[in-house]
Amino acid sequence: MRLFGIRKLWLKLAFFGVLTSLLMIIGMSASVYRLFSAERIQAVADSAFAHGGRSVRFEGDIGRRWFPRPTVSLKNLKVVPLNGIRPDIEIQEASIGLAWESLWRSVPVVDKLRLDGLTLTLERRDDDTWNLQDLWQQGGSQRFELNRLQVENAALNLRLAHNEYTLDGVNLKVSDEESEGRMFTLSGRLRQSDLPLAFQGQGTLSAEGGVWRVPLFRLTAEGKFDQDSVTLAADSSLSWRPSENLLRADKVNLRLDSSYHNFHITAQIPKLLLNHQKIHLDRLTGAFTAAQWNGSLQLNQINLRRNLATLNGFELNAGHQGEKWQTGLKAAGSLLWEHQAGLSVKDIAFNLIQDSLDKSAVPRLNGNLKGMLNRSAAGAWQGSFDGQFDRQPVRLVLQYLPQSGQHPKLEAGISLKKLVLQPYWQDFQAQSGQIYPDFLSHPLMPAVEAQLNINQLQMPGVVLDKVDTLVSADSRHIALSNFTAELYGGKTEGGISMANTEPVSYHLQQDARGVEIRSLLEDLFGFHNFSGTGDAVIDITAKGSDHKSLIQSLDGTLTLNVSDGAWVGIDMNNILQSGKISKQTDKILQTPFKKFTLNSLIVKGVSHHLNAELLSDSLKVRSSGQTDLYRKEMAEEMLIYNVQKPLSKPIPLKITGPVDNLSVTLDYARLTDGLNTPQEKQKALEETFREQWQWLVPKKK
Repeated sequence: MRLFGIRKLWLKLAFFGVLTSLLMIIGMSASVYRLFSAERIQAVADSAFAHGGRSVRFEGDIGRRWFPRPTVSLKNLKVVPLNGIRPDIEIQEASIGLAWESLWRSVPVVDKLRLDGLTLTLERRDDDTWNLQDLWQQGGSQRFELNRLQVENAALNLRLAHNEYTLDGVNLKVSDEESEGRMFTLSGRLRQSDLPLAFQGQGTLSAEGGVWRVPLFRLTAEGKFDQDSVTLAADSSLSWRPSENLLRADKVNLRLDSSYHNFHITAQIPKLLLNHQKIHLDRLTGAFTAAQWNGSLQLNQINLRRNLATLNGFELNAGHQGEKWQTGLKAAGSLLWEHQAGLSVKDIAFNLIQDSLDKSAVPRLNGNLKGMLNRSAAGAWQGSFDGQFDRQPVRLVLQYLPQSGQHPKLEAGISLKKLVLQPYWQDFQAQSGQIYPDFLSHPLMPAVEAQLNINQLQMPGVVLDKVDTLVSADSRHIALSNFTAELYGGKTEGGISMANTEPVSYHLQQDARGVEIRSLLEDLFGFHNFSGTGDAVIDITAKGSDHKSLIQSLDGTLTLNVSDGAWVGIDMNNILQSGKISKQTDKILQTPFKKFTLNSLIVKGVSHHLNAELLSDSLKVRSSGQTDLYRKEMAEEMLIYNVQKPLSKPIPLKITGPVDNLSVTLDYARLTDGLNTPQEKQKALEETFREQWQWLVPKKK
């Protein structure tokens, strides 16, 4: 009986224990249900967002559970602004887990807040405020304690005045508070078409006196720019004052690395301030390297506002080292940008210098310019600069004009006292293949139209004075129109053009007056057998990448009218006076003349002419033939007339061979044309020389 009583007691205890547990579960469930009733949740949500006039909507199917903590789950939660349609905040599912002490505390404690599929739209308004600004500024009845936060697969849409940025795949995890604060990790992606980035960040967050602090925040990111890798690393000390909308970053260190031309840049910002009105940087210093480039940059007192930006001073130092040359560039100035007026760069100064690697005493390129540069809100640029180029005074005026539906145009005016091209000529001659400037074919390069005025232009073997021309250049052609200059002792005008064909083609049109013909012909064709002063009308085209192809492709016309000169390489007077046709090597051979005219048609590098005429005091020569301008070979048939006996028969000659070693022969066939017997031909030859050229017969001693 006693044993039966003991068992009965244990049975009662078990029954009451189970009953008590069931009652507790029922009571707790009822408490959770009352705590998380739809009406109470809606009231709390409306109260939390009522300050901004927003409404909160969520599905009626509310999830509730009490283990391991009282938790409520809301699906498709949306926070919509007053009179708005598009929500500022969307959450696919929000799980709010309260600590048990929240049941008897006045300030609830959220042990864990989990937000899945959060989409947040942060938009800057026209009055420089943010659409969600009131949420981080409000306090009082909306305060609660939060232990842990977890955000999964979130998206942030940042909308500024002229740009929009999207972060997606964002994950944020904030841990319980420890002695140094709350550890947090952050990751996500920046969705940009030209430079998508995946980022990760971490730090320790603490809050005290209304200020949130992250003593050391580290951020890394990586992505692709076209096919090149990009990595970014940054660290800083952060503080955030919600009441003032002020974010402060101290000791900011940045590093960017890319496989694009092996580009690397580092930058330091001692202090950065950001609020709803402006961004302020005391100073930014940086250094960069890329392929054969290196340099440094410093920006002072940077202020960025919605419609205004100022930069009190910037300084850029850059250097480039090639196989033969090293180039240094320095730029400095200040900057002002206004939304309505555009950009103004004041007191800008450039210094460009280029040395050979052995550092010759005199740099081949040395430029210093000072001036100003303005850009209108419509995108037009204007600038004016004064200074020196290669130690010679220069003035430069620029104007960039965007054209709707057309390629933009860059207009310029360049005035230079003296330009010496000898130091650059060797590099130009060393170019082979396609020599058309590559930068003119760049998609962003505008068409160039520049009025060029050079008081003196020095090239190897030639000096041009008072050069004036309009230079037009784009991806298809380069043209020097309305070209005028003083050269070879005279003046010339016309045009010069280069076309971006394969190979490059050229077109020269010049009307030269009072020039030294020998210098002109030598520079154009390498032909130096005529001297004198006169006029030349040139219209020729050529195509090629070297001297041979250019000369052999020459087509066009050449007209010469020369006075008081000489035909170098042949002495007709001596031949006729001696009665002999032979070479003489003891002196320079030449035929002086008072006038020489030539009308030539050039085809494939060969000059053809009819009835060229040479006139001196003693003779007149009419010539027809051709000259191979590349081989420098002549083939001429000429008639020599006695000026004092204009009715006498002319003597025909043939001139053939290289222009520096001509072969002169009597054209016997033309002289005896129409005669049959050898006796008749001999008699005609003797009569011609005796009757009409008596001065040819050697005098008897």
